[in-house]
Amino acid sequence: MSRRFLVSCVVITCVFTMFGCCQVPSTEDVEQRNMAVIRGTHAALASGDLEGFKAVISPSYVRHCQAMPPELQELRGTDEFFGFIEEFLVAVPEYEDTISLMIADGDKVAYVSTITGVMTGPMGGFPATGKEFTLDNIIIQRLENGMVVETWVSWDNVAFLSQLGLMPPPAQTAE
Repeated sequence: MSRRFLVSCVVITCVFTMFGCCQVPSTEDVEQRNMAVIRGTHAALASGDLEGFKAVISPSYVRHCQAMPPELQELRGTDEFFGFIEEFLVAVPEYEDTISLMIADGDKVAYVSTITGVMTGPMGGFPATGKEFTLDNIIIQRLENGMVVETWVSWDNVAFLSQLGLMPPPAQTAE
């Protein structure tokens, strides 16, 4: 073999290696990475690692939730959101959060999460009730560069407050 042929083979191998290392991640890779970030945020929060949770929330974060009082239906920025999370952790210091279904589509991850716990501290204007609850959430989160930038949450506020004894069920009428 000639020296020129060997040099050409080495150059071609280097070029293919460089392009192989610099590939843009596929949509599937991004979706898998985003789902891992979401699983990680839930695990961090459930284990009490508030700083680990906060590390993946973008400073420009926005949270949307119609089940909240009007002034909390859209939280912009991390100050209000982290205050909301910290208040929940005071009200329910020990809870379980289980993700039962998760799918990803591009920059969005959608999942169903079930939270169970006991309200042992005050939450919002409500006093501690000492009652257990189970709350199903349907959540969609949008991520950019591994950071959560936007969340849409849907949950049954009436069922939640009823379980806590804070909202009586409708009166039964005799038929």
